Amino acid sequence: MKIREPYDRYLMMLGLATVLTATNPKGSFWTVFVITLLFTFAYWEGNYHIVSWVRTKFPALKDTKKRISTQITWSFLYTIAVASFLVVLLHFLGFVPYSAKYHLFNLALGLGITVIISIIYETICYFQLWKEALLESERLKKVEARLQYESLKNQVNPHFLFNSLNTLSSLISVNPEKAELFVQEFSKIYRYVLEVREKSFVPLKNEIDFVDSYIYLQKIRFDDNLYFENSIKTELDDLFIPPLILQNLVENCIKHNTINENNPLKIELKLEKGILKVVNNLQQRSEDYPSTKTGLYNIEQRFKLLNGEAPKFYKDNGHFIAEIKLQTLSTGN
Repeated sequence: MKIREPYDRYLMMLGLATVLTATNPKGSFWTVFVITLLFTFAYWEGNYHIVSWVRTKFPALKDTKKRISTQITWSFLYTIAVASFLVVLLHFLGFVPYSAKYHLFNLALGLGITVIISIIYETICYFQLWKEALLESERLKKVEARLQYESLKNQVNPHFLFNSLNTLSSLISVNPEKAELFVQEFSKIYRYVLEVREKSFVPLKNEIDFVDSYIYLQKIRFDDNLYFENSIKTELDDLFIPPLILQNLVENCIKHNTINENNPLKIELKLEKGILKVVNNLQQRSEDYPSTKTGLYNIEQRFKLLNGEAPKFYKDNGHFIAEIKLQTLSTGN
């Protein structure tokens, strides 16, 4: 983060050098002033650039301890080196006689100036980061509320409801038993949505069961033109995912791809080293489909809100792939 100063540091150097000279009346005023200004400039300007470098390396509020410790270490070493160099240089040029007392005085002066510089810049930096963190927190709260609304709205999408009820209507007269199963799976979907709407994470197993119910309804609609394959065979009890994410990804596959007898859609779930993959063969719709075009963006925002690793979406060899980093038992609860 770039240093934003509410003052001109060169005027501050000049003022500090003037005060130090006035409190040390020994010798010619201008000689003492020039030497004091030289030391002040070297200490301040060098530490200014050290502070800038450390801020670039540790820019976040959570990095405050690392930033302070790194800054203290480098500033301390720099100040000792510069003080020693200037004392020897001034002695070599004949401006001042060398003495251990003079050397130690300038070391103490340099460390004092360094402390002042560090306190000023770190205080300003901390409050800048604190203010930005508050603004970001408020922004994320608004994002969270919007994303919760979007997730719930997607589950009561009038197109989904219309298609589901239309399918149910056609089943009642020709296959009452299948219609009853349809209603059961349909109720599971909305029961699950109500159960998880306030949760940050849910077990992956629960999310997959939810998707199975969703796919059951979709397969009745698309028949054998929709294939769903769950390739995950490992134990899932210690893996967690934000609720409704997996269903949103599967729904995204169905919404944006052509599904018919000549172009069947295959959706596959895979799990590789803690990464959940949702893969579908790519056959994008040519006609318009009702969509807000924000589904994947909302998923990314939810993971950012939860401080999770950002999901990846990409096309590869005729397939669209979504990768989600799952949470483990220790981080999912």
